[in-house]
Amino acid sequence: MAKRNGSSTLSENVTKKLRHDILAGQYEPGSPLTVSELAKSFDVSVAVVREALTRLATQGLVLQNPNHGFSVKTASEEELKSIIEARLINESAALRLSIAHGDLTWESNVIALHHKLSQTAEYEEADQKLAIREEWSDIHRQFHYQLIAACPNALLLDICRRLWDLSEFYRHWSFQQQPTRDGRAEHKALTDAVLSRDSDRAVDIFRTHIQLTADNLLDNL
Repeated sequence: MAKRNGSSTLSENVTKKLRHDILAGQYEPGSPLTVSELAKSFDVSVAVVREALTRLATQGLVLQNPNHGFSVKTASEEELKSIIEARLINESAALRLSIAHGDLTWESNVIALHHKLSQTAEYEEADQKLAIREEWSDIHRQFHYQLIAACPNALLLDICRRLWDLSEFYRHWSFQQQPTRDGRAEHKALTDAVLSRDSDRAVDIFRTHIQLTADNLLDNL
């Protein structure tokens, strides 16, 4: 039993690291993920890497081909549009439920994460091009997760998180340029509407916020 638990922990750690690297854009879309090379890199067994890649395949970040092994998912305009449509439907519903059920602790966490997000720079220069800062990306994810955290439907939350990961994949692989939009103002307006318990306004702001992001990604895909 101890051995299985140890193997499972290793697999979870490798899964988290690979997931992070894929979402951070360290692997190009469609690039092969060679099991033996990854096992050597992570200093784990081939079985552990296969288990991690299989998990990521179920999350949609990795493709599994019986004849060609594993590879990073590919990117397409059609899929991105589907992801955005699904986010608009599911996150809007989760946001309404979260506003309806959120307590004082939830409100406090929303306020704290919004403040942290507003004080963190979004972009940095990397390899002579503009890139999203990893710190900002992580706080941004936490902020959006917290907005819907009070939603009592665990299945809906899981769907929202999976869709978030897929949209982050595109965010990091679209050409980045300093946007003319005021993202901080958008996050502030969304926070204010949520804390005011104005579900209709919050959902309207959220949908506009996501659509602006989608338009930028589609323009630069």
